[in-house]
Formats: sequence, structure tokens, C-alpha cells
Amino acid sequence: MMNVDSVVLRRKPSYPLLQWHDDYNNKKVTAEEAAKIIRSGDRLFMGGGTGIPALFATALGKRAGMVNNVTIYQGYAMGLYDYMKPENKESFHIETMFVGPMERVCIEWKMAHYKPMHLSDIPEAGVDARCNRVAFTATPPDEQGFMNLSCFGAFLPKKEVLCNADTIIAEINTNTPWLNSVDFLVHVSEVDYIIEHDTQLFELPEIPITDVEKKMAEIIAELIPDGATIQLGLGGLANGIGNLLYTKKDLGMHAEVITPSVMRLIEAGVINGIKKTLHPKKVVGAFAVGTKEFYQYLDHNNNFLFCDIGWVNTPDVIALNDNFVSINNALILDLTGQVAAESIGTKQYSGTGGQVDFIRGAKKSKGGKSIIALSSTYTDKQGKMHSKIVPLLPFGTVVTTSRTDVEYVVTEYGVANLRMRSIYDRVHALISIAHPDFRDELKYEASKIGWI
Repeated sequence: MMNVDSVVLRRKPSYPLLQWHDDYNNKKVTAEEAAKIIRSGDRLFMGGGTGIPALFATALGKRAGMVNNVTIYQGYAMGLYDYMKPENKESFHIETMFVGPMERVCIEWKMAHYKPMHLSDIPEAGVDARCNRVAFTATPPDEQGFMNLSCFGAFLPKKEVLCNADTIIAEINTNTPWLNSVDFLVHVSEVDYIIEHDTQLFELPEIPITDVEKKMAEIIAELIPDGATIQLGLGGLANGIGNLLYTKKDLGMHAEVITPSVMRLIEAGVINGIKKTLHPKKVVGAFAVGTKEFYQYLDHNNNFLFCDIGWVNTPDVIALNDNFVSINNALILDLTGQVAAESIGTKQYSGTGGQVDFIRGAKKSKGGKSIIALSSTYTDKQGKMHSKIVPLLPFGTVVTTSRTDVEYVVTEYGVANLRMRSIYDRVHALISIAHPDFRDELKYEASKIGWI
């Protein structure tokens, strides 16, 4: 049981914590009643992922035409609700902290704008948003009346968002796992309205591993020593790396996102955290996404410690883990080492996320290292193959990680260590791990520019 004394309540209950049931029942409303609370000009914070309350979000979309200029703050939505559709742009507009498939569509529709930020900045973004309404998904209360913000609780920082809102709406879902976290606790007394709605959480199936990703994962696994603390992201490459770590010993984990590959590594005894220098034996994370089996595994599992993302992703905190290894993806990379991980040209494909947070944390870690991974090529819609290592980034491409922060770069053709390397040496190292069909062209362009 969490220590109640360590939890700061937004509102002090007028009753003992064990006598919260009447308050809970008195606050119950339908989703339609809760949606009517949202008025023109409101600023509504709904967090992200499975934390976006599905029934409330559906009811909110039906308010289109009845309200105007409602700004909604969210990130990585897992459903396309009516309030996100272009025909409702007079009623709703979205400010997003991260760009997933749904946000990508909304940006194209001009229904959403991306707010560039490191995920460690989400608490600050919560203050800046000045939201007067908040809505979220939560677990049923425990015996003391505390609900748990669960898998995407880190996208809804309590101190910066909940404590400053005029109205708080909680949607209770019994399928939501209770995560081991003090930061994610919200008491019944702190909310104004409660919706009860049981639905299965969105599941993110594990992405199949390609042959190229398998080869890259083999190379990356060789860079991870026994006893290291690691950070993995989402996607096929992360799964591939996870599946190749079973020969490793005594690994720890400190990451923003926790996925099913972590579950299997814990069960296999590979991740045990006994050599971690920060929160030994605990897998530290900020949010989680995966399958139903994974959600059930997380429920009341004390192997994990979930914390506010403003803490988890702070480089100085990350660096408290000795021998920390961060692994992140890139979309495209130039020959000097500039990493584009969120756009090619002006098209916003993803967000900054926590890449820079973890790269800088790894750089500060005693014995740490950071790895950027990308396949050497991509194929366009016409079937033509292109190099992902390029002399110059395409016009308008966003640089996510500066070349001064990049250390190891991995493709299926090998690894290049750019740390403290000259432009001349970087260019040669990156050409050596580019696809062989493009190496001569890259050398020619680099020579023409004057780098080699």
C-alpha cells in the first residue's frame, strides 16, 4: 500500500479517507452530462494514449456545433474521435505534445498543431496550457479512495495540471491496470465528476521484426554490456533488441515507455536491476503500452516504479544510472551526424519525444553510451530505393538531435562511433555503414562539399 501521507491532495476531504464512498456516488454522472460542462473557449487537458477517456471523448464530439473554440491538449491518441475531425474545426482544436498516427492525420486536416518539446517538458507544458478543465481515465478507487492514472498517467502531471484546473472529470474503467506509482494517485475528493465505463484498453500489437532490424539488433546487443541499465523505445527494432538480450545478465531499465518485451526479459531473469545505481531492482518508467496480457502483468506489479515524466526523462536523473545505454531511432541522418527523427522535409511524422533527454542522460552517465539506429535505405511509393544517410537533409527537415550529442550510429552494415570525431572522420565512418549501392555517391557529394 502506498503511503497516503506522501500524497499531496488537491482538495482536502471533509471526511476520513476510509469514508469516501458517498462522495464517489454523489459525483457520478453520465458521459453526456459531463460533456455538457465543456463550454466555448474552454481549455481541456486529456493527457494521452489509453488515458484519454473514451466514453467522455465520444460524448464531447457530439457537442460539435454547440461550442466554439475549445482547445484540447493531448498526445498519442489511440482513437479518432469526432472532435478530431475537420468538419468540427470551428468547435475544437488540438494542441498535441507528441505525434502519433492520429495526430499525423489531424495535422494534415489542420485540426491540430504540434507543440515541439522534450517529453521531460510535459509538466512545464501543462502549466503553460492554463487548462481550466481536465478529463482522464483511471482505475476504480482502492480502499482508501485513491484512483490510479495508470498507463499514460505521466501525460497528465498532477501538480502542474490537475491542481490548477477548475473542473476535473474521471472516467473509471475496471480494465485499467493499477501501476506502482505515488505520482499517479488521485483521490476521489480531488475530482468533481465521475463517469463509469468499462471497455477494453487499446492494444498495440507487437510489430514484426524485419530481417534488417534483426541484423541491427544483433549489432546493438553487442554494444550492451552485462549489468547495464537500458532504455528501449517502441517498434520492431525495440522488439528485436529485446529478443536478442536473453544471453545478457543483470540488466536494469529506466525508460519513458515500457512495452511487452520488458515483461519477457523480467520473466527470463535478464532484467533484474540488481546492479542499478538508481532504484535497484525496479524497472523505472513513465508510461506503458502493449497487449491485454501485458496490462494484466503490470497490474499491482511491484517490479515496476512509474513516475512523473518530468523526473524520469530529466538527463541529470537518467545519468544517476551508471553504465546507461540509450537506444533511439532516426528517420534520416546527414553525413555530419545530424539526426532527423520526427520529419523528412516539412511533413511532421513523429515528435521530439524523449530522444534528446535520454541521449544527454547517457552522455552524463558514468560508463554510459547512446545509440542511434536506422536502416540504411527506404523505398518510395514508386519502388525506388533511397539512402537514409544523406549528404544534406532535405529542405525543411527538423533536426531532432544535434550532431554534437550523437555517439554511436548503427545500421545493418555496422556501427560508427562519432563521439569527439572530426567532420572528416564522421563522414568516412557514416559512409562505411551506408548501403553499398550509395557509398560512391556519398563520397562524391561529400568531396564536392569539401568535407573530405
